[in-house]
Amino acid sequence: MDAFRVAYLTAFVVAAVACAAGLRRLSRISDPDTRRGLAGLLGLTGAWSATHVGRLLPLAPAVQAGFYLVGLVIGLATVGAWLYFCSAYTGHSYHRQPVIRQSALAVYLTIVAVKLTNPLHHLYFTTSTATAPFPHAVIQLGTVHWIVTALSYALSAIGFYLLYEMLNESNLDVTVLGGLVAVTALPVGLYLLSFGDGGLLTLHYEPLGVAVFAVGVLYVVHDDFVAVPPFWRTQVIDAVDEVVVLIDDASTIRDTNRRAVERFPALDGATGEQLSAVAPDLADAVTDREDILAVDDERRSSRRYYFVNSTPLVSGNVGVGRAIICTDVTRVERQRRELERRNAQFDDLAAAITHELRNTLTVANGYFETIASSQPLDDDAAMEAYRRVDEAHARMDRVVTDLWALAQYGQTVERVDDCDVRQAAERAFDGIAPEETSLTVDAEATIMADRGRLDGLFAKAFEFADLYGADSVAVHAEAGSIVITVDGEPLSEGAIDRAFEYGDPVPSAETGTLFPTMQTIARAHGWTMDLDPAFQAGVRIVVDGVDVDAGVDRAGVDRSAP
Repeated sequence: MDAFRVAYLTAFVVAAVACAAGLRRLSRISDPDTRRGLAGLLGLTGAWSATHVGRLLPLAPAVQAGFYLVGLVIGLATVGAWLYFCSAYTGHSYHRQPVIRQSALAVYLTIVAVKLTNPLHHLYFTTSTATAPFPHAVIQLGTVHWIVTALSYALSAIGFYLLYEMLNESNLDVTVLGGLVAVTALPVGLYLLSFGDGGLLTLHYEPLGVAVFAVGVLYVVHDDFVAVPPFWRTQVIDAVDEVVVLIDDASTIRDTNRRAVERFPALDGATGEQLSAVAPDLADAVTDREDILAVDDERRSSRRYYFVNSTPLVSGNVGVGRAIICTDVTRVERQRRELERRNAQFDDLAAAITHELRNTLTVANGYFETIASSQPLDDDAAMEAYRRVDEAHARMDRVVTDLWALAQYGQTVERVDDCDVRQAAERAFDGIAPEETSLTVDAEATIMADRGRLDGLFAKAFEFADLYGADSVAVHAEAGSIVITVDGEPLSEGAIDRAFEYGDPVPSAETGTLFPTMQTIARAHGWTMDLDPAFQAGVRIVVDGVDVDAGVDRAGVDRSAP
């Protein structure tokens, strides 16, 4: 077989195989319209290449002309697939508009009808034979062919313009991808040169360019091919008000939006550079998974705060990088920090006041003991006065303790853990160690709570039971609630209404601050606390809104005080 024939056959066979191989990798293209358009382009171009192979084989001239005619029909359809792909890939919607689709189909069918009836009118082409550079059918092109060719090239040029516009607006390095697009158009020059004296056969060489483009974008620069389309910017990046930075798996900056450049000026023109070199604080926040990033705003001589979220980017099932999204939370973060500062200041104030009150109480109690020890308590009035002052000092000590607990427990709970109800209740009961009261825990449950504050809530409840003179106290957990039951006399309706107020002590001066403290601890968790007015066998404290994972042990465990 002639060497020239072998060279031509090899070129078009390789093109057909390359297009078929490209079809197997299309699943990596995530956008369905782009994937569909590229599939049509590769499939039709592969078939078009196959018709060239049939035309170049040593067959009868009539058979070769038949392959050429089929190739004309497929080649024209390839123009439609090219435009569909270019529209979808560049983020436009031309390929979805019914008027355009219907008009394109009508024009295509009309031209196909002219091509298929060419053996009758010979307006499209005529055939002859030639022996150089090897025996083959020669196609003499008619006027209608040149009109259709001009129309096809004009339409194809629209697709090239859409791609050029997209590549020109991209912030990425698109040199290689742009070169592949250019290669797609170069075979047009070979086709035009074939009408001169350059020795080229008069063939459509476009399938060779499309084959190079398919291999390049699907095997060589796949990541760039996926990352470049501007509709990612218009619909995802520039359309949002947050800072957006796209990086690849190597932490190289691939793209940024306008807001990112405004907030981080070093990102301007930094595409292709390492994020750690351009914005080290942002890179550290992503690496260390820090939620809040503080940035000094030199223009406003202030500091701004951003919530940093890093989201993986995938193409099909393959990870291609990460999207770093920074939301401006300056106002909220400043309020949080101010609240944190005030809480710290309040804690310091509470600690100082508690310290001073305790010191004053200690001094007063010391002088009182000195006076009492130096004066004979030989009558009932003196003994009663001594007892009352001593009780007042003890009550003042409890009030100071409760106020300190209120200051500590009143702040909103920021972190909760799995807490075993039984263990918390028993731990608090052992800390109070009442002499005349027993504890029954009827619960095998776990709740989400601050461990220290939960212990404090139980401790205040058991302290109330001890001061109330109860014989027993029971803890029960059920879905959404913790119930603490103290036996004894029920509280009056008026006392229940005032129990959680800082006013007249309920039910007595000794227990007056315990219920408000318990309610403060409950509210800090987002719970509610009430006293059950229908319970007549004592006092029932009900804590609602608790996240309880309960498996209640009906037998219970009774731990009597020593």
